Amino acid sequence: MLYTFFAFKEIYMKNLLIIFTRVPIEGHTKTRLEDFLSKKDIVLFHKNLIKRLISDVKSQEWDLEVHVTPFEKVNILKEFLPNERYKAQADTNLFEKMEIAISAALKTHDKVALIGSDIYDISAKDIKNAFAALDDNDIVFNPSSDGGYSLVASKINIDGKLNIDFINKSMILDETIKNSNSSRIKCLRIIDDIDTKEDLLYNYFGKNVDFLSEDEIILDGKKIRLDEKIFHDLININNWRNNNEEKNNI
Repeated sequence: MLYTFFAFKEIYMKNLLIIFTRVPIEGHTKTRLEDFLSKKDIVLFHKNLIKRLISDVKSQEWDLEVHVTPFEKVNILKEFLPNERYKAQADTNLFEKMEIAISAALKTHDKVALIGSDIYDISAKDIKNAFAALDDNDIVFNPSSDGGYSLVASKINIDGKLNIDFINKSMILDETIKNSNSSRIKCLRIIDDIDTKEDLLYNYFGKNVDFLSEDEIILDGKKIRLDEKIFHDLININNWRNNNEEKNNI
């Protein structure tokens, strides 16, 4: 009986990583890339990104759940990721979805971290750092360059702390921190997601680029034509050069 109690306690105390994702469906995923890639290629890219992300952040040190929308299409994910634990996202706006998911998870786990599925530059080390930072803090963020955040982790109920009326969407993180009414918050290194073609090429080349046309860019003052090999590498996430591990914590 005593062994059963401690076994249950050990399971209960394990941390949880939640990944939010849309099901990769043409016209419904990563739509801001449609001015650069075909809908078919976007779906393939998103599938490859999700597979890579899960492979990079999985660990025996925490549980992992994939929260999906629309959940009735979850079998599309199960076709190429059959062994994951899937749950439906709540039917509301993104920030309230996140609050609901984290609050529910804290009933069975000590600490919870949540990320989106469109992040390339993240690893199990970042997840471990976020959970470790919760030892001395209530909420932890990995900021993104656009003023938001790519990871939120918490050990406290955060109902009403994320889902707020933002005055300035370029200052989502700042306003979220102010709304939390907590001094026990830590921000770790900057991690950006991939929304636009500029984001995509930044992660591929490891540097910002300027577009001259649909298939020609300026990189380090030189013109580069985006040929078939580069598009193949972009879609299949081959030979990407970006690594933000050296960015300082803020």
